[in-house]
Amino acid sequence: MQSLEQRRRALGDVAAEVGGERTQFRDTPMEVKAYSTAGMAGWAAQLGSPAPEAPRSRRMARTGGIASISALLLYLTWRIAFTMPLGGWDHAIAWTLVTFEALPLVGLVLKSITLWNIDCHAPEPVAEPPNGMRVAVLIPTYNEPVEVLAPTIAAACALEPSHETWVLDDGSRPWVEEMCASFGARFVTRAEHDHAKAGNMNHALELMAAEEAAGKDPIDIIAVLDCDHVPLPTFLTATLGWFADEEIALVQGPQAFYNSGAFDDDGISGEQGLFFNVLMPSRNVPGAGPFWCGSTSLLRLKALREVGGVATETITEDMHTTLKLIRRGWKTVYHHQTLAVGLAPATADQYLLQRRRWGMGAMQILTYERLWAAKSWMTWRNFHEYINGTLWWLEGIATLIAFIIPMAVMVSGAQTSTAGPVEFTLAFGAMFWIRLWGAKRLMRHQIHWPTAFALRIFRVPVGMACLWWLVSRQSLEFQVTPKGAAELRLRGRAPRILIVMIAVVAGIILYATAGVFGLVPWRTSPGSTIAAGVWLVLAGVVLVLGTLRIRAAEFATSRRSAHRVTINVPVTVAGIPGQLLDISMGGVAVRVAADALPESGRVLLELPGAAQIPLDVVRLWSSSSGEYTASLRVRDRDWEGYRRLSLWLFHTPDNALPGFPPGVPAVATRESA
Repeated sequence: MQSLEQRRRALGDVAAEVGGERTQFRDTPMEVKAYSTAGMAGWAAQLGSPAPEAPRSRRMARTGGIASISALLLYLTWRIAFTMPLGGWDHAIAWTLVTFEALPLVGLVLKSITLWNIDCHAPEPVAEPPNGMRVAVLIPTYNEPVEVLAPTIAAACALEPSHETWVLDDGSRPWVEEMCASFGARFVTRAEHDHAKAGNMNHALELMAAEEAAGKDPIDIIAVLDCDHVPLPTFLTATLGWFADEEIALVQGPQAFYNSGAFDDDGISGEQGLFFNVLMPSRNVPGAGPFWCGSTSLLRLKALREVGGVATETITEDMHTTLKLIRRGWKTVYHHQTLAVGLAPATADQYLLQRRRWGMGAMQILTYERLWAAKSWMTWRNFHEYINGTLWWLEGIATLIAFIIPMAVMVSGAQTSTAGPVEFTLAFGAMFWIRLWGAKRLMRHQIHWPTAFALRIFRVPVGMACLWWLVSRQSLEFQVTPKGAAELRLRGRAPRILIVMIAVVAGIILYATAGVFGLVPWRTSPGSTIAAGVWLVLAGVVLVLGTLRIRAAEFATSRRSAHRVTINVPVTVAGIPGQLLDISMGGVAVRVAADALPESGRVLLELPGAAQIPLDVVRLWSSSSGEYTASLRVRDRDWEGYRRLSLWLFHTPDNALPGFPPGVPAVATRESA
């Protein structure tokens, strides 16, 4: 854990650099770095109200975009003007390789334009919903364990202002109903479980309509939380003000994740941090707007009813529903503030399952809504965003082609470059480094290149699945991303296509290397070999990084249902002073100086700023220093114990944790067990 002084110094540095403008501008890269240095999750830097981007961050982003484009243009100019062979077969193959190298140019230009401005704003927080509106928070659930579900329900019930909390249980579990009654939530189930999450929500909308027809006051706004997304205290107060504008149908917030060490965790804000901290804010411009991302969102019920409820025609009901809202003239807005935190896929299998579902759902939307012909009812910006957003899932096919072209060029024996090997390597290396440098700044440092390269290989199997669906048009079923414990601890298994690609790439690189040294017949010059070979080497590195990540022990399945975080703060156990070691929704581990705790039975734990929590002693053992460590658990169906643990972790009282700024919850600590 970071010391109190280290935390204060790290957070003070960014406040000093941004200075008096910190309340007016947001410098996401600096703030994320400061919080990370202080031992807190990057999403904690976004807990404040949305604001325009700091001038320094904007300048660096625009400089990065221009630098990336310029570096690639200069490299292509050098390739065409000074390295192309003269005429014939070699000339044609060389142009094929140069065309392949030029493909990223269009994407860089478009990305620089769309990310030129990511300023955000928001209405003032409210103490009551505007215009006397009534609000219901909906939490769809299916088969998640109590450790995942309890904090979401407990935190939702504790939100201000006054609202209803509906738990939509498609698993029809008696213990969930019992927990809802204890927390003050409404339990809703249904007899038929068609259309998965979309059907579950539509059933709730039908129930609301029936009760309204019977004379009950109508619900005007629904807030939606996935069952593992725990709302923070500002979830409703910060967002309800948007609905004073009668044209707004959807308010979407970012999705942040508290389980540090998840499969896509890059040490910054996770793979989706780029999407929610950069790409989505860039859509807060006239003629654009975000799409519904399922969770951490609020919708106007009138708008939903106007489009027939939540879309059920595809397995990505959120994005599809947004398109229906846009077609009817409704507006959507993005609220760039951390409002809830959830669980990211912890293993490679969970990650791939989720991404494959998103990708194939995007293909369904592309064909069902005929997006290529949607310009008649979309603005240019929305048309561009939705076409790119759906076709992006086919990038895996482009990645596969990007592997094949350099391999085909190399084995063709064509002379594709007249530059010497050293000259080519220096020119390519300079271009590639500047591109990475510039792109990182354009993306506001919300990317960690080794992790991004490792995760890129998943786009190949996802892209192949998407292409196969476009060809076969088979029916798809909504597959829930598993949460909670597994029976066995197993490492991930790389998709077979990736193993085949590694073998082929390695074989060609080894043969070409041997040819350069004259050990095997090889018809190309060293310069031509390197011209295509550098791309294969990069491809090989990406494949190996991704495969190693899949097989890594830290991403194996876990037998734990609850995520543990390490927090060292003083506590009291059974009246004895001690030190908290780690905490989860299942219980805690504490250290005491004397053998004064019973080896079994129930004791009272007092966390800083919270009421006492009764816990069962599971295990007690001594260390070499003479201190004792106790493992304590919440008793089964002790709903009040679960509620108090939940609120301390996610609605942590101010000043309960030394070095934590007000409003930052305990679960934001990056030190995980």
